[in-house]
Amino acid sequence: MLLLFTLQGFADTADFVRFESAKGLFKKGNVFFNNMQYLAATEYFRKAVERYPDYHTAREYLARSYRLAGLTDSATREWENLREISPENVAILGKIESLRYLDTGRDEVTSAESLVFNQSYRSYDFKRFGFRHPLDLVLDNEKNLYVTSFYSGKLVKIDVNGRGRGITKGALDSRLYGIDCRGTTLAVTDFRNDRFYLVATDGRILKTVGKSGSGEGEFHGPEGVCFDDPGNIYVVDSANHRVQKFNGAGQYLLQCGKQGEYEGEMTGPTDAAWIKGTVYVTDTGNRRIAAFDDSGNFIKNIEIDGLQKPRGISRRDSVLLISDERKGLCFYDTVNATQSWFGGAGNGQRGFSILSSSVYDRDGYLYCLDYNRETVHIYSQERKRYSNLDMEITSVDTKSFPVVAYYVNIRGRDGLPLYGLRAENFSITEDSTPITHLYVDYLRRLAPSVSVVLCVDRSRGNEGNHGEIPWVADFLLKKMRRNDSVKLVNYNNDVWEGSRFDWSRRRTVRALEKRDYAAGRSLGKALYTAVSDLIPRVNRRGVMLITEGTVSDESFASYSPEDIIHYARSHYVPIYIVSFREPHPLIRRIAMESGGALFRPSQTDGLRSIYDSMKRSEEYRYVLVYTAYKLPAFRGLWSEVKIEVDYKGEKGHEWCGYFVP
Repeated sequence: MLLLFTLQGFADTADFVRFESAKGLFKKGNVFFNNMQYLAATEYFRKAVERYPDYHTAREYLARSYRLAGLTDSATREWENLREISPENVAILGKIESLRYLDTGRDEVTSAESLVFNQSYRSYDFKRFGFRHPLDLVLDNEKNLYVTSFYSGKLVKIDVNGRGRGITKGALDSRLYGIDCRGTTLAVTDFRNDRFYLVATDGRILKTVGKSGSGEGEFHGPEGVCFDDPGNIYVVDSANHRVQKFNGAGQYLLQCGKQGEYEGEMTGPTDAAWIKGTVYVTDTGNRRIAAFDDSGNFIKNIEIDGLQKPRGISRRDSVLLISDERKGLCFYDTVNATQSWFGGAGNGQRGFSILSSSVYDRDGYLYCLDYNRETVHIYSQERKRYSNLDMEITSVDTKSFPVVAYYVNIRGRDGLPLYGLRAENFSITEDSTPITHLYVDYLRRLAPSVSVVLCVDRSRGNEGNHGEIPWVADFLLKKMRRNDSVKLVNYNNDVWEGSRFDWSRRRTVRALEKRDYAAGRSLGKALYTAVSDLIPRVNRRGVMLITEGTVSDESFASYSPEDIIHYARSHYVPIYIVSFREPHPLIRRIAMESGGALFRPSQTDGLRSIYDSMKRSEEYRYVLVYTAYKLPAFRGLWSEVKIEVDYKGEKGHEWCGYFVP
């Protein structure tokens, strides 16, 4: 609990009566809070604080509700009030700072500056999951680490907390080399057997591609491999001095390069990385990086000062991470053509012996594979040592009591969600009793489905586009399945429900065809309503706004663009906007900053991508589920709960509670 509210006795009976009245209001607000109706909850918590100003539990819940409702200024004000009451409470300061960092976005990691050692995974310590003579590594979306062991010919899987989870072998005599990941599929090269495998992240081999030779789709010592964003696969055919491109099904498409030292030629290339249509290859024999377009045409050679024996290459945004087995790790910015080096030394650590591969995860942790020491070294920015994780409790579900479920959001200091945590990363204490059996995978185990709110501009200005609205919406509706759902929200001077959540394309199109146009553009209220409708949904979620693209004075009278953006981002609800005209800058900003996108009706590929973007989005919410120890005699009493999270030394904690049903 951030502020301990203990009743030492009341000055008089009237004081006690006021507290009991405030407690009743708090209890009503708690019901709305746990139903994720945060605006309604703020009204009751605010009245509870007014009735009894020293009811600090109610004030904390008021601050939380304001933040979860997207009203960050009001939330900050309430936390500041609590800080005045308890200035020594560092947890309150952490809440205030987390609100200030909401708009900072990702703190880019593009150089060796401020990197510090975090921990190591040594092959020797993993026993049967050891990785002798490791050459490459990659992480999947759940932050599982995969390491190729050349000596044993096996692929080792290590989970987010550093525990061995699986082993995959291509063949008895395999010598696995390169690896990359896209979604739930791994591409792994087998150097000895001149082929590569497509492997599911659960260890199943899905397909084997290639044979020995120098023809199309044939290999002589395949080494590095990478996916591009569309899902094509680039395999470095080292002894044939080329890179071959395959589609996602393993069919040969084209090749890049040939043997030599001139333009478009390579000598013993080892690895590849793809950035926005360009394939960057470590041309090891020529001590440089070769760049080709995705059609196989040579672009340029990149000469980097100090590059001696480049071995592995990966990317983070526009920055290449080049692992030089003699010099260390080079960060090369492909936009600004700048470079910096990192040798791995510091914090009592020796420098790299032979660095074969390096990769970042999305939390900003750097994984470096030392071939000679058979060790994965993990580094982070120095600020991560001193920053806390931002944890929010968004709801407590006691409908199936004694089973209790806590909906939790966790973010880093940069405001971005922390994904892939396991039960062992959490600890829960209920009324001073530790919870020993905790389940956290409820949402991730659900079959992927989508809930969408279609938000339609019914202003007079959009009436001329009436015939196009069903056509635009159909790009999404045609892709929806029976386990998906869509709701229609209309707006002009008012906001109203056009249809309830439903899977039927036919019924939705019929509702879209109604001519309900009038003056006014209550855009802010409409988007706020749309996000509110989606928050309780347990599947993937998103808003699709179809608008003329114009705003007016009354558009954001109820809720500002900042309110909408904070509200959507707080609950991971992207807003995709289709604008018939060149959109107002505020409309563009809402789409971009909520995590969505902006399209014109002529951008049909973009319209087709909206459904897929929603359905393939990652699930960042956690649901922590356990069985409480409470007996029926506790009914109506407040049970206090503390939740803590720990990931690679970064910690966060939050308190909450529930009235025993």
